[in-house]
Amino acid sequence: MLLFKVLPPLVEVFPEAKLNLVIYHLKNDEINEALNLVKDMEPNAPREYIIKGVVHAVVGQQLDSREHLKQAQQYFQLVGASAGECDTIPGRQCMASCFFLMKQFEDVEVYLKSIKNFFQTDDDFNWNYGITLASNKKFQEAEEALLLVQNEKYRVSSSFFSHVSLTSLLPI
Repeated sequence: MLLFKVLPPLVEVFPEAKLNLVIYHLKNDEINEALNLVKDMEPNAPREYIIKGVVHAVVGQQLDSREHLKQAQQYFQLVGASAGECDTIPGRQCMASCFFLMKQFEDVEVYLKSIKNFFQTDDDFNWNYGITLASNKKFQEAEEALLLVQNEKYRVSSSFFSHVSLTSLLPI
């Protein structure tokens, strides 16, 4: 693949190349490769903190590692609470992610609700928003958000079926 011929040599020259390669690995469930790329990375910009946080969150969830989840939460909080990012969409996403990892779903809902209009067709957003609403016992709203999800990875999960009534899935 052309990507693997072009990006790896550029990783040490252009930080964006490394970040793009990390994103590629995350999207292809190549978590160890993504972790190897960020483990020694010292973030300097919000995007770098966010990507490093995402990698640690994914690793933490897959390995049930409190250490990785705590690192992810700290990276997200650094961005989301910073004066320059707190009122931006990425900043609000970071605070939502931070609170999600802390299982403070009422706070997650506040942040996600504030940016909901920007992500109406985003499966990852609708999944997280639906799970958050269900955690806050807002089951009808949760079902509405989850039914917007089109990605099969989510739709075949037991979590999806436990939060969505089967009658909502039947064709009319």
